[in-house]
Amino acid sequence: MIREDLKFSDHLAKIYTNINYYDRYKKLSDEYNTEEERLEKVDKKVVLKILKELGYSEAKYIATESFYQINQELQNHIFYFHTSLKYGVVELIFGVLKSDKEKQELIGGTASKVCKLIEINKSSLTEGYIKKPRFRTYKELKEILEKAFSLYEDLKKEFIKIYK
Repeated sequence: MIREDLKFSDHLAKIYTNINYYDRYKKLSDEYNTEEERLEKVDKKVVLKILKELGYSEAKYIATESFYQINQELQNHIFYFHTSLKYGVVELIFGVLKSDKEKQELIGGTASKVCKLIEINKSSLTEGYIKKPRFRTYKELKEILEKAFSLYEDLKKEFIKIYK
């Protein structure tokens, strides 16, 4: 029996299933899972340039929280893509908030946590979490972000389609 606080709504389960969220993130993790020397410290200006090249000129670095933030308002919702880049590891966090005063989160969280919740909801629990993608170079970081943005864009489209 799944605890109520871990259950997905039918709409949410459909979104994650339709965009193949779990398999896509797992593939990204498997493809970029080096144990070799990673790019420990990134240059914020270089990362912002990469984000801009990928079409996200609104990206900004939030120094107090140590992450890069992209917020996009569409159809009375705020879609967010945040990423933390520490020690050559990419932590992806994306989701959707209502764009009213309360800013209630409708879906979201770290990609690895969402994958764990997908496992729980499918009753196919594995041990541990899917590892976060890792990078050695800015080229690898850009490749990871391209794939992550593809997942994020599909999440946005599917959310809008289901929650019209």
